[in-house]
Amino acid sequence: MKKSVELSSEVFLTSHRLDSENETNNNNGGVANGVIVRNAIKSYGVGSNRYVILNGLNMTVKKGTIYGLLGASGCGKTTLLSCLVGRRTLNNGEVLVLGHEPGSPNSGIPGPQVGYMPQELALYDYFTIKETLEYFGRIYKLKSAFVKSQLKFLSNLLDLPSCDRYVKTLSGGQQRRVSFAVALFHDPDLLILDEPTVGVDPLLSNSIWNHLVRLSVDHGKTVIVTTHYIEEAKQSHTIGMMRSGRLLVEELPANLLRDYGLSSLEDVFLKLCLKDDGNVPAGQSTELPNIVALKDTDQISAQQPPNGHVNMSVQQVRIPSSSKRQSFKMALPSPHRVGALIRKNYLLSFRNIGIFLFTYLLPALQAALFNVTLGHEPMGLKMAVVNEEIDPSLGRVCNYTTDCAYSMLSCRYLRYINNNIIQVPYENVSAAIEAGRHGKVWGVIHFGKNFTQEFEMRQSNGDSAELDNIIRSRISINMDSSNQQIDVFIEKWLVEAFENFIQDFLKVCGNVPEAGYLPIVFLDPVYGQKNTPFTEFMAPGLIISIVYNMAVALTAGVFITERKQGLIDRSLVAGVQMPEILLSYLINQFTIIIGQTALVYLFMLMVFKIPCQGDLALAILITLLQGLVGISFGLLISTGCDNEMGALSLSQASFLPLLVISGICWPIEGMPFYLRKIAYAMPLTYAIESVRCIFARGWGVEQPNVYAGILVSCGWILTFLVLCLVVARVRNSSS
Repeated sequence: MKKSVELSSEVFLTSHRLDSENETNNNNGGVANGVIVRNAIKSYGVGSNRYVILNGLNMTVKKGTIYGLLGASGCGKTTLLSCLVGRRTLNNGEVLVLGHEPGSPNSGIPGPQVGYMPQELALYDYFTIKETLEYFGRIYKLKSAFVKSQLKFLSNLLDLPSCDRYVKTLSGGQQRRVSFAVALFHDPDLLILDEPTVGVDPLLSNSIWNHLVRLSVDHGKTVIVTTHYIEEAKQSHTIGMMRSGRLLVEELPANLLRDYGLSSLEDVFLKLCLKDDGNVPAGQSTELPNIVALKDTDQISAQQPPNGHVNMSVQQVRIPSSSKRQSFKMALPSPHRVGALIRKNYLLSFRNIGIFLFTYLLPALQAALFNVTLGHEPMGLKMAVVNEEIDPSLGRVCNYTTDCAYSMLSCRYLRYINNNIIQVPYENVSAAIEAGRHGKVWGVIHFGKNFTQEFEMRQSNGDSAELDNIIRSRISINMDSSNQQIDVFIEKWLVEAFENFIQDFLKVCGNVPEAGYLPIVFLDPVYGQKNTPFTEFMAPGLIISIVYNMAVALTAGVFITERKQGLIDRSLVAGVQMPEILLSYLINQFTIIIGQTALVYLFMLMVFKIPCQGDLALAILITLLQGLVGISFGLLISTGCDNEMGALSLSQASFLPLLVISGICWPIEGMPFYLRKIAYAMPLTYAIESVRCIFARGWGVEQPNVYAGILVSCGWILTFLVLCLVVARVRNSSS
């Protein structure tokens, strides 16, 4: 085994020359080295919870070779590959891939320069094989002729099933072959394959390795492969054996077997692990003897053997410290990538047509349910009636006359009570009160024994009536006020009944009916109508809340599953930008919201006859803006949450506070003054008030109460989308 070259004064004296040569290699696309990693350190967490994943790792991959990266699960292989494709960044150290830092401008990584096959399948279950490859073809903007030829070639190479088969119907091995085809599809210069042959037939695995060798030798492709099958890695040009975030060795497979005098790479790996065990203090960077790097083609100390393997020299290469870090500038969305994402989202939506239709029609069903159940007058309310004017022992029954006669006025009054009240006779007050305590009736109406005579005397005496006469001539009512709404309705109906009774009595007696009015009169309202149904007050709030909450629910977990399955990462490695993903979902969900909004308004206005006095188009505009607010908030939840349960909890936790604080069911004026300021800061409040003013008052956009709903909605949309990008950037930088 070759001995490493110690860093000495001679190396530092010649460092300027080496840096210049590296810069030359970088400028011409990395002729000698495909991948260079120096002193890579990657950790997660802080303080005592800090875990080091990559610990001073050094790695060199010669361009046009296959590099087999071996190591047990958890040693840092996947993290290292993520750093190479630009999905993660190192805490410290340097990475050059094809002569550029991943993520730097014009590097093509993430992008078309790299083909990435992650450990996860990272495939859309509801896509066919053809649709899967065509999706990535659109991402890379490949020509249709190339897509067709690659589809045919890869189908034959990998023995893929029929291209019309859905991915979810394939076996595990077949799915991995499709995943491998995606990595090869756009003919990249660098292939990074994480466990490509797991679950694959041995014959097919051999075919895959032969193809990788051809790609590297005949076409100059650089391939990095991780595998659990150590022996199959013999076909690699270089082997890197990794343990605890460090490379134990980086050498030709034949040299490893020769130098250690062993017959298998597994035995070599075991011997290296035993040798390494306990020799390196935790947390200390390690550079082991066989970590070498190729500077250029002139430094190869041996000729390339017939099998394409390369013997490497022991020159130590220093990578110049780069002052250029990941750019935080946001590029404009690419139309072809956004188009591919939108098409993908629509296909996934329509593949499960039952769920799609249910989701599409649910807001209309909610609107119908709200209108059927809320705001209507209660019916079938039982009231106990104790009428002491009726004495069955004297043969009295509840008869009354419609003439001007003071006879059984209690019965005459009961005739005017709203039919929504069911009158239940009781013999005495105590029995009636007891029935109320047991919830059998909502209240008790009590007439005294001489109610009619006392009422006549009170009318005759007018202002001279005595207190005893006034008390005996009144109708006594005991209410069950545990339900305020029912209490209010019953009181309203009983008062209206008395007004109608007294006006009719005065009229038949030749008096002016208006004399029975209270000295307070409510004239025609400025807006609305007398006895406006409560549904008309609630309708704008219900419309806004239905559209907003459906938008949140549709979007809150929209790409969490894709992220967990590695689908988002695979698209990002292909060059898709997070703003493009967000924009595509924004467009997809907004088109659904347009249809949902149309159905909600159709049910509200046409079926349930909710009147709109103003510009309906303006009300719809504000509603659609609220749909965008909900979509933006849902995207923020999706960006910040790691699982569907967290997203569901956040979206549901926000529902009730917004429902009660935004003036949907109850006027904001009923809140404490300090809470009103919070209420008006909520996303829905101004929008609900705006639509309410359009519906009930007919106001236009020139009114502050109306245009405030538009401005506040736009402000919340912008705020949520900016937060989405910030959260996505923070998650990416901390991952």
